Amino acid sequence: MTPGRVLVFVPGNGGAGPEAGQGGTWVVGQPPRQHHAEPRPSSPPREPSADPVFVVCAGRSGSTLLRFLLDAHPDLACPPETRLPAMCAQIASVWLQLSGSPVPKERSDGLPPIPEPALAGIRHTMDLMVGPYLAQRGKRRYCDKSLGAAEHVDVLRAAFPGAKFLCLYRHPMDVIASGIEACPWGLNGFGFDAYADSSPRNSVRALAQFWADNAALILAAEERLGGRAHRVRYEDLVTDPESVTDGIFRFLEVRPAPGISAACFAPERERLGPGDYKIWHTKRITASSVGRGWSVPAELMGPPLMATVNDLANKLGYARIDKTWGIAAVPPDPRQPGTGPGTATEPPGGNEDTPPGLRMMAARLLSGLATLDDRFTQQWQPCSQEVFLVTVTTPGGGAVAARWRVDLATRTVTSASGLPPGETGGSRWDIVGSADMWKQVLDGGANLSVACRNRQLRYCDTGDVPPTVPGLRVAMLGELLGISSWQPAEPGHLEALSPDRAGADIFIR
Repeated sequence: MTPGRVLVFVPGNGGAGPEAGQGGTWVVGQPPRQHHAEPRPSSPPREPSADPVFVVCAGRSGSTLLRFLLDAHPDLACPPETRLPAMCAQIASVWLQLSGSPVPKERSDGLPPIPEPALAGIRHTMDLMVGPYLAQRGKRRYCDKSLGAAEHVDVLRAAFPGAKFLCLYRHPMDVIASGIEACPWGLNGFGFDAYADSSPRNSVRALAQFWADNAALILAAEERLGGRAHRVRYEDLVTDPESVTDGIFRFLEVRPAPGISAACFAPERERLGPGDYKIWHTKRITASSVGRGWSVPAELMGPPLMATVNDLANKLGYARIDKTWGIAAVPPDPRQPGTGPGTATEPPGGNEDTPPGLRMMAARLLSGLATLDDRFTQQWQPCSQEVFLVTVTTPGGGAVAARWRVDLATRTVTSASGLPPGETGGSRWDIVGSADMWKQVLDGGANLSVACRNRQLRYCDTGDVPPTVPGLRVAMLGELLGISSWQPAEPGHLEALSPDRAGADIFIR
């Protein structure tokens, strides 16, 4: 017999061994391995399709930030946009077509019940793709952030019974502002194209309709999903990221991840997705983008669409949009009171130096009022005797740095910093801008009229004026501020409006 081999008795039918005297066969085999056997896993590894996470969102809603936060969790992998939900729906549609089942012509009609073999095929396809990706990343659970996932939710929940869904929303006016900023040369991408075609000369209306359609679709999906869905608002996420993400992780039943709001900006995050360029140089999460839509002229969406938007916004706990939108110097919290953590505004620094734009505006107002004459009064009728407000916010458009009530008839300036948001103090109009924007205008680096048209400076009035009056007022302000010709203010006048005299009345005769 060959050294190192042993004889092994293989029993025949019902045989128990040679000592039983029953039939069998002796064969040469390997010696038994008693102490070197490899341990078997207690359970097979979980398939990626067992419990994926889908972010249900629309463009410009903060989905990239949410993706970065999910991907920073040690157990979760969330790549840039894959369009996996659309692929799953396409597989289901092709399966139904080849099986002879009727396939709806319109996506809104939904798909008929999908056979289990088709659902199994979807899961198998996902496992083949996602399994190696998770192994490469050293993660256990797959998350997908793809725009337009809401219209495929029914396929996803059928194919992945263990899946969970994060429904992401953002205030409509901030989505509009973000969309215009992302597409300054014309709306395209992010799902905007069809809406731009429908309203080619009105970006506000196009994006308002885009928001309304997507918000309604996501809300309907959230309702159908029930306990498998978790609502996330962008405003809550950036105001209190640690608390909101902790709630997300509890919903997903993964371990807590304290400090994830800082960890999400680590360099190993994948930065190849649409819109990711905005986050490349971001160091921390702030609420500075909340309220950006305060400068958007909401009335351009028209009353019927505004009513639809407000109905959806109310269901999401957002503030209504009306004719007073954008009038106050500083945007209020766009969430209804008591519907979110904390406040969306960041407190201004109290010890910072006075912004140069504020000092320049004080000097220009004082100098202009000191030189008013009969020619100015006659040239700018009927606006030359009005009372108006000038508001300077902190650089970047944060809190109010200074607010003044200008009375052209008496040639006086008084502090209006104590006026609550929305109050006019008897003024006919208000013009608002950040200190840095005012500095550009006063230095000649930006055109006053263009800045107003672009809403970099916000002109606000009651709306009860002829259409020619706003332009007349802005032109008059330009002369008052001496943008074309200016005499410097005397040092004493400048000191009168310095921040340490806030609340004092200043009279110039």
